[in-house]
Amino acid sequence: MAKIFGKGRLMIPLALPTVASLTPDNYDIRIIDEEIEPIPDELPDIVGITTLAATADRAFELGDMYRGKGVRVVFGGPYASFARERAIQHCDSIVVAEAEGKWEACLADFEQDRMKKVYDDAAVVPYKTQKPPRWDLVNVKKIFQVGIQTSRGCPFNCDFCLVSMIFGRKMRYRDIENVVEEIKASPTKYFFFVDDNLTINKRYTRELMKAIRPLKISWGCMASIDVANDETLLTEMADAGCFNILIGFESLNPASLDETGKHHNKAATIYEPAIRKIHAAGIHINASFVVGFDHDTLDEFDNICNFTMRNNLPNVNLHILSAPPGTVLYDKMKEEGRLAGCPPEMGVGHIPTLHYMNMSQADMFEQYMKTVEKLYSFETIRAKGEALFSSGAFNRPGGDLPALLKARLTGIVLKEYLFTLDGTKRKLFLSIVRLIRQKKLAIDKGMGYLISMLGYHRHIEKHKRNLAAYREMIARFDKGPYKSRS
Repeated sequence: MAKIFGKGRLMIPLALPTVASLTPDNYDIRIIDEEIEPIPDELPDIVGITTLAATADRAFELGDMYRGKGVRVVFGGPYASFARERAIQHCDSIVVAEAEGKWEACLADFEQDRMKKVYDDAAVVPYKTQKPPRWDLVNVKKIFQVGIQTSRGCPFNCDFCLVSMIFGRKMRYRDIENVVEEIKASPTKYFFFVDDNLTINKRYTRELMKAIRPLKISWGCMASIDVANDETLLTEMADAGCFNILIGFESLNPASLDETGKHHNKAATIYEPAIRKIHAAGIHINASFVVGFDHDTLDEFDNICNFTMRNNLPNVNLHILSAPPGTVLYDKMKEEGRLAGCPPEMGVGHIPTLHYMNMSQADMFEQYMKTVEKLYSFETIRAKGEALFSSGAFNRPGGDLPALLKARLTGIVLKEYLFTLDGTKRKLFLSIVRLIRQKKLAIDKGMGYLISMLGYHRHIEKHKRNLAAYREMIARFDKGPYKSRS
């Protein structure tokens, strides 16, 4: 989707600009994101690399390369934090979980040539204030939005999630004035609040909305479904620029929710009325689902697809269950011999990496691909869009785009949706235009819908080009449903 906007990527991780802000002034810092620019030839004295499951192998490759040239290498991020035995083979030191205090100690030891293997101070970072991330070190022309964080911690303990393992279960909040200062200093008006649940403390959220409403920014966030219980807060969020909330529905199967410890979600009783309330506030939902829990069968894919159609949810993140190192689920799967042995970069939700209770990996993958193709077919996108926008709740204009970007996106929409031989795409375009003319849908939101859905569709088509390689890999690890062997 970033390429459609003429960007390298929509948003770069917040970690490196934040760590750069912690670095003493005597260091000359460069931030390199390979999706935006190539690795430079010149060698630094010390390199810090953020590790995720999806990027672990590349991080290890870079670590080996730099160490081979005499450069000290430090890993951070969730993967190295919880897969230390593997990660330490490719670096000099690991900074575990939150960087504050540990990164500065690591640099002090580097200057004295006495770096430790692991920096894992158990002290909790107060997190009342934070220095602004070093966006001046990032080519912001190559990104569309920036991340911002107001809190750390999560009181829930879902067994497939690392958040409470990294940040703890007690919530910590930044001073709102400190957040506002960061927003004012940022190089864009488009933000994503990376808090795992922005609205868990309703009093704090209300104060935050009051503070950021005058800033005229556009933003998305993550929240739990219970945000719908407070319709006044939803209105305040929309007034303050919120256009999208990512909600982890995770499963429609109550037994699966109980199995994973996500007891605060009760699908049958709260999901559908909550969706209606959020949509009524003029806020999109980015709906996240996971299939692969021990109580799941292949029927869950159809259940999710039908649910999203019934509730007009166009933005669907459908994931296959994986088990990142450090989670309760990982320990359980390892003990039961259910880790399939796939490369870590495959464990990002698109490839089956576990031995599932009621499904073979091959059957699960085929049903997954069938479902995402249907979810992002232009027929489905049109049906959901018409039903979602016909209420008139999305007629409030959002943030204004720069003139050149607006012209670029208009050209792409016309080329892809109007001047095309694909009748389903043209019908979708004409449907959105009709809703705009009826003043039921703001122009920017209608065009944004067409652009974002095009991005999702292209992503699926790109994924499909690798199907043969994926199927071959899956066949090497697939042992059939786990229950047939237990």
